[in-house]
Amino acid sequence: MGNPEIRRLSLISHHGNSILNHSLKVSYLAWRLAGRLGLDVRSTARGALLHDFFLYDWKISSRKRRRRWELHKMHGFTHARQALENAELRFSLNRKERDMILRHMFPLTPVPPLYPESWIVTACDKVVAVSEIPHYFRHIFQR
Repeated sequence: MGNPEIRRLSLISHHGNSILNHSLKVSYLAWRLAGRLGLDVRSTARGALLHDFFLYDWKISSRKRRRRWELHKMHGFTHARQALENAELRFSLNRKERDMILRHMFPLTPVPPLYPESWIVTACDKVVAVSEIPHYFRHIFQR
């Protein structure tokens, strides 16, 4: 991980782990599945890696962020747009990668993914998040 912004994700807690670890798991799983289905593996891996590129700890409230993105409790509905904005500022994205990032929270985002690769990232994100539940609870009870 040569990009400092990507490395920064390792410092932000997410599901009892870090955003970077979560995103790497989603990216690897999605890449493997896209490969088996003969889909665009490069875009799938990139979109999955950047799907949670929101660069803040959503569990810590911030007045500035609340003003801009409503209450932090709305994170599930709002972070995909923030991740896309951050990614677009730092990387050149194709239409599939944009769609993967923006739509990965479907059905919380009302518009469904447009591409098969986006559906894969959406599904892989859910699978990885569910697999991280034990880590999340372990993290909570160790406080």
